[in-house]
Amino acid sequence: MVGTDKRIALVAEDLVKHWEARYAAMEGKAMVVCMSRRICVELYKAIQKLRPDWHHDDDGKGTMKIVMSGSASDKLDWQKHIRSKKRREELAKAFKNPKKPFKIVIVRDMWLTGFDAPSLHTMYVDKPMRGHGLMQAIARVNRVLKDKPGGLVVDYLGLAEELKQALADYTNSKGKGDITLDQEEAVAVMLEKYEQVCAILHGFDYQDAAETAAAKRLPLIAQAAEHVLGKRPLPATWIPPPC
Repeated sequence: MVGTDKRIALVAEDLVKHWEARYAAMEGKAMVVCMSRRICVELYKAIQKLRPDWHHDDDGKGTMKIVMSGSASDKLDWQKHIRSKKRREELAKAFKNPKKPFKIVIVRDMWLTGFDAPSLHTMYVDKPMRGHGLMQAIARVNRVLKDKPGGLVVDYLGLAEELKQALADYTNSKGKGDITLDQEEAVAVMLEKYEQVCAILHGFDYQDAAETAAAKRLPLIAQAAEHVLGKRPLPATWIPPPC
């Protein structure tokens, strides 16, 4: 339902009205996050109908652009939005520059992490997100810039509960949150799983698998599967040997 023509038209109308008021109050940039590449393209078309002057085929001109990955096999009307890595890098530079006319970027996944544009102060979210991904996305609009008071997130899907939970996790861990996984915790889990795998493969010689060529590794995988499937249930008191 998120990608129906009627809903996309309503979102486009609301977005245009809101952005024009927002930009009049404070100059800057905006990011629109959509659920799929198709919705990105359809939303672009809907906005273009309302504001034709925002569109331009030249990468160096126009108010809005879509930044997404793709291939030659994608639909014909998507092709103008699918750019090479070099062209995407040029767009990134233009978006980060407050003086450039490129003000609105529409994305699905790109630029949601590791992309810093201090002039970006508004994010329109029309995609389900939670936890780590949601915090990373919101962080895009909170970069410090001169007298910028902060970022604004316009939620079209009702992510309030997910946002509250993400912020609570972040606050409860004294500002570190779960944006990145704790390394000690990750190592502990890995060692636990490693011990379990060693127990499952006990009695099977798998040491050569890591150094064997890929073509010769497949028979070993099949033998390992046979070994595991052929095992009888172990008694509850059985303790796995050290790996």
